[in-house]
Amino acid sequence: MGLDADLLAGACHDGLQAAINQHTAFDPVIAFGFEHWAKTVSAVRKYLGGLGWQAHDRGNAPRSVSPDGHLTAIAAMGGNASTGNPGERPANARSKGPTFRNEVDDNAALSHIRLAHQLVLDLSEGATTADTAVARGTSLHTWILLYFWDRSEHVLRCELSLPVACDDGIITHWHTRIILPEVPLEPVGLEAIPPRRPTDDVDFDVVAL
Repeated sequence: MGLDADLLAGACHDGLQAAINQHTAFDPVIAFGFEHWAKTVSAVRKYLGGLGWQAHDRGNAPRSVSPDGHLTAIAAMGGNASTGNPGERPANARSKGPTFRNEVDDNAALSHIRLAHQLVLDLSEGATTADTAVARGTSLHTWILLYFWDRSEHVLRCELSLPVACDDGIITHWHTRIILPEVPLEPVGLEAIPPRRPTDDVDFDVVAL
């Protein structure tokens, strides 16, 4: 996809750091989980935008879409503790809504007609730009940029992976997983962030529009 693994992982770190920097003890308990997601989306979009990827928000779900005719989308979302571990089966930390489930269904359908080692789909039906494809509702391959802050190890683990099955909005099967480099974190000051709970991972995918 023309992306740098270190820079993509670095964008996830920038998002976490931005959320940490603006956190105060007076914030609601769920605030940090939301800000972590929101700032990660922003940092990832900024990195991808510099490479010509376009930001879109179909169904109130923020995505970045590749700049060429190989229509690929990337969505950032929090993962569980298995994120970034090649020997385990990761999943998104919180159930997602109909927009996400439709994207996973598209991934599954598109994967059946592609060679196993192709990483992007060539849509040659005239959809030559992301804007055109999104406007006409063309299916995209939607990759998930999962991130997980491992507080015990003081690292941020991430992976860019392609889901092809989910159950009630939770990913159950991946077609391809790309493990990104771990990002070490300085433990100083991190103890002030409230413990993570499943309800903290609020994002707009859960809204049915």
